[in-house]
Amino acid sequence: VLGLNSPSVECGVFAMAMMAIVPAHLMRSVGGGYDNESVAMTAMCSTFYLWVRSLRDERSSWLGILTALAYFNMVAAWGGYVFVLNLIGLHAAALVAGGRFSTKVYRAYSLFYVIGTFLAIQIPVVGWAPLKSLEQLGPCAVFLAYQLLQVAEIVKGKKEMTRLEVLKLRVRIFAVAGVASVLLIMAVAPKGYFGPISSRVRGLFVQHTKTGNPLVDSVAEHQAASTRAYFQYLHHICSLAPIGYLMVMGNLSDSSSFLLVWGLAAYYFSHRMVRLILLTAPIGCTLAGVAAGRLFAWCLRQFWDSLEASNTGRASAQADEAKRASSKAKKGKKAPGSGPTPSDSFDSLREAVDGALSSSEGVIAKRTAACLILLLGYILGVNFSNYCWKLSVDLSNPTIIVKARLRDGRVIKLD
Repeated sequence: VLGLNSPSVECGVFAMAMMAIVPAHLMRSVGGGYDNESVAMTAMCSTFYLWVRSLRDERSSWLGILTALAYFNMVAAWGGYVFVLNLIGLHAAALVAGGRFSTKVYRAYSLFYVIGTFLAIQIPVVGWAPLKSLEQLGPCAVFLAYQLLQVAEIVKGKKEMTRLEVLKLRVRIFAVAGVASVLLIMAVAPKGYFGPISSRVRGLFVQHTKTGNPLVDSVAEHQAASTRAYFQYLHHICSLAPIGYLMVMGNLSDSSSFLLVWGLAAYYFSHRMVRLILLTAPIGCTLAGVAAGRLFAWCLRQFWDSLEASNTGRASAQADEAKRASSKAKKGKKAPGSGPTPSDSFDSLREAVDGALSSSEGVIAKRTAACLILLLGYILGVNFSNYCWKLSVDLSNPTIIVKARLRDGRVIKLD
């Protein structure tokens, strides 16, 4: 079974199965709820997939170009492209904060931002907003910071510098750039260069009834989401996604860390505006797919262990036992009066647990647990599928109904 840092068949299969029927996605992809988001969700998922894929290894950074093309599709489809742009920018900044900045990350983000922004400004309704709107300048600042970090890396490569010297070099470069940026902002801000934050975006950070836009304030979809709303549109994914989130935290990489940033951002914005529960569908299904796929693969492994594997395990256990005996003999020569260390206690506990799980009783217990998990998973899966099927019928009904009066006085309903 493949790990989280490589394509995982079982996780992908479960994620696709959930995404295909989850109500949070169906509400914008069936008759009666068809809107720009129905097209944009595919563009958004494509952009995020290609961004994650571009961070896999050094040879993948060129995929930043394809990420930019998918982002261009997103810009042309829906105004929610601002979320996509800022989320990738936020992840790029998080990689720097986590000490993961590298030439690979620099190339991928630079290709994405330069080409993506150039294509975005070709859309008439967008224009120069990516370089003027306050809600889109964050990723631009990250792009400029990446250029400064790369300059520091180039200088570091030409000179033998200690970590402290590299840190001082970065501080000097950013100090000079910071002063230049402040002067530039002071020069262009009074001329009205920067555009205001839109009322819809402002509603994500202030109370939705105080955005200043009567239309935004009055629409029910712009109200805060409740726990009931999450369960209504995500159902059992609400329980599985946090488990998958913890699993990803235990297998961090440049790529998988994006799921953590995406999960937090999607939950925050959907909590602020119930309409944006739509954004939780892909990441919720992805994290739930990780959890379900890992558990399913573990259950199957309990029955796939062959006799040969058991024999190999016994031989390995015997070798480990010999090593432990040798190690204990060496530890026995410690100075008198010195007690066991915490590491010794932990090793002993781990050996005891491994021994118990490797015994015949332990194998039976694991297989019993696997059967129970598979049975529970089947019951929850059938329940989830039936729920999505029933809710899809309600989501397919027309939601816009207008009363009209004919010439003879009869009142009819137009949907």
